[in-house]
Amino acid sequence: FFVYTTRNDDLWLDLDTMPYRTETILYYTSADGTVHDYTVIPCTQHKEYVPGEEIPQMLRDAFVAVEDKDFYSHHGFSPSRTLFAVFNEAVYTLTGSYPGGVRQGASTIDQQLIKNLTRDDEDSNMAGYFRKLREICRAIRLDALYDKDEILNAYLNTISFTGNTAGVQAEAKKLFGKPVNQLSLAECASLACITRSPARYNPVTNPVNHIERRNYVLGLMLEQGYITAAQHDEAVATPLQLSYTGEVRAPEYTTSWFTDLVIDEVIREFTQQNGLSRQEAINLFYNGGLRIYTTVDPTLQAAMEAELAGGGAYPALWATVQKPLLDDAGNVRTDEAGNTLYGPETVTPQAAMVSLAYDGAVRAVVGGLGEKTVSRGLNRATAAARQPGSTIKPIAPYVTALEAGLIHWSSPFLDDPVGTVTNAQGEEVDWPANASGGYSGRDVLVRDGLSRSLNTTAVRVGQLAGQRRMYNFLTKDLNFSTLVPQDNSLAPLTLGALTYGATPLEMAAAYAMFGNGGYSVTPHSFTHITGGTGLVMLEQDAPMERVITEETAFVMNRLLCEVVQNGTAAGMAVPGDMESAGKTGTTTNRRDHWFVGLTPYYVTASWYGYDEQLPLEVPGTGHPPTLAWRSVMQRAQASLPQLSFPVAEKAQQHQYCTQSGAMAGPSCPAATGWYQPGNLPQKTCPLHS
Repeated sequence: FFVYTTRNDDLWLDLDTMPYRTETILYYTSADGTVHDYTVIPCTQHKEYVPGEEIPQMLRDAFVAVEDKDFYSHHGFSPSRTLFAVFNEAVYTLTGSYPGGVRQGASTIDQQLIKNLTRDDEDSNMAGYFRKLREICRAIRLDALYDKDEILNAYLNTISFTGNTAGVQAEAKKLFGKPVNQLSLAECASLACITRSPARYNPVTNPVNHIERRNYVLGLMLEQGYITAAQHDEAVATPLQLSYTGEVRAPEYTTSWFTDLVIDEVIREFTQQNGLSRQEAINLFYNGGLRIYTTVDPTLQAAMEAELAGGGAYPALWATVQKPLLDDAGNVRTDEAGNTLYGPETVTPQAAMVSLAYDGAVRAVVGGLGEKTVSRGLNRATAAARQPGSTIKPIAPYVTALEAGLIHWSSPFLDDPVGTVTNAQGEEVDWPANASGGYSGRDVLVRDGLSRSLNTTAVRVGQLAGQRRMYNFLTKDLNFSTLVPQDNSLAPLTLGALTYGATPLEMAAAYAMFGNGGYSVTPHSFTHITGGTGLVMLEQDAPMERVITEETAFVMNRLLCEVVQNGTAAGMAVPGDMESAGKTGTTTNRRDHWFVGLTPYYVTASWYGYDEQLPLEVPGTGHPPTLAWRSVMQRAQASLPQLSFPVAEKAQQHQYCTQSGAMAGPSCPAATGWYQPGNLPQKTCPLHS
């Protein structure tokens, strides 16, 4: 049990990292391999590390005298003090009060340091006893690994003082306006007397209690031989002289969307890979002095933030909804019968965008429209699942059928209803309906059906692929986390009306296979984490697994290029010479507007809609998520070298008849398509022979 519960002690009981535990730093790596600072996150307390050689001996002696007089002789814990504390607890259990009316602690300086570093302070019932046993095991180990001076130095740099201050250096400067190496004996005793109860012995708010306790510490120092009687008398007679100017607070700031993602991911990975509790992982993030090597592209992140903060692609729209009324305390208001009271509220649309590299590294993320004012608020790019609409077509029916050899670039499918359904009015209507509201009644080729986003073509392709194949591909190969058994049906899998939907992050990760040669990716915002000394504490596990062939990935890539060149996103290619590909998507009643776009550098998912899932009619002909993607990519790629999507070596180009989809003959209206080897039209066009 104790081996299991203390197996991660090296994460926070590495005293060599103490000088760095005043902040956590996030880095990024530029294209030339240079590592740069991205942002600094201060720890939860105001600290200032001071090396051991700058801590005066009389300050050390003061703390040892009052906190742990046997510090230099025990091996991490005191058996006698522990037994006495157990006796005290037994008396309390039997009588309801402690002997002498005061609870006696047993913690040595080693144990107090461990508690400060791990924040493992459970103190109730059996959990409290197990915590104390863990603490003793840790103290014995700590005492074996480090000498007494190292342990005492670490303790003096972490002990909590008044307000939000920790460590003797920060407290000395706050109270006395000087560093610890300039403190007098009386001032050293003042610091040592505070930690027993920082509120009770605060020299600013309780000077009388403080001086009484200070003089008690001086008496212990005299009794234990650390000072002479003359030194004692002089220090006791010294009046309290403070230079206190107020609490030192970290400047308030709002973390970026990307930083929020890193925080959440680091905490999650420490819990999953190391088995820490969530609270332990949070403590380690903010107080462990971590050095986190992130995947952010600052240029892209800045372009994305500017686009969504300024709202250039997003029209000024609003709607009125009925929402529960709240009182001044934030509680829902009710009438006399206990019914919730509602009132009108104006809401505006929201948006989100996330870009990945083709190995799953998150390059940029923004989780909402407008200026970001809250740290770690709702990030719609990573946490808000919405129905994906037609953006599901490439990653479910088309890719699974193409991979299985059931369709190719120019396979023909009839643009007519597949069946009927009963509408809300109880009427039998044709299904599926195309966005145009009608049907051509003619064969439409895969290339045209996808680029025009015809629902009839997607459903017929999905029938060939089969529900089980599509559902398994999404859940097992692409790792969609939000699908439920009722989504294992033709309509959700081909038209995107999923029960809960998918997040922009999941959609971007799914489309990555069309730009990386057929691999599924694991989105991640950092590569590894070290302590301040450079020792690796955590490495990101972000596997890539082949889920389709390189040729299938390339043919799908070319089909998505057609969407941007000639289809529903025609004219939306990123200006410049680099290629663009992508797919638009709009859900029922236009509640969700999507675009998932690819360039040789990034795969990006962009969403636009109301949080309240209201219908959203966009005025004019612009498509906000596509326009926003185009604008962001144009700015982010302006100075990047020109690239093209990699061509699959075995993919083949052939001429096909644009009417029949068969191999083009001399009289056919012909175009060039891309095909997998062995998956070509089986005959020459019969219409124009």
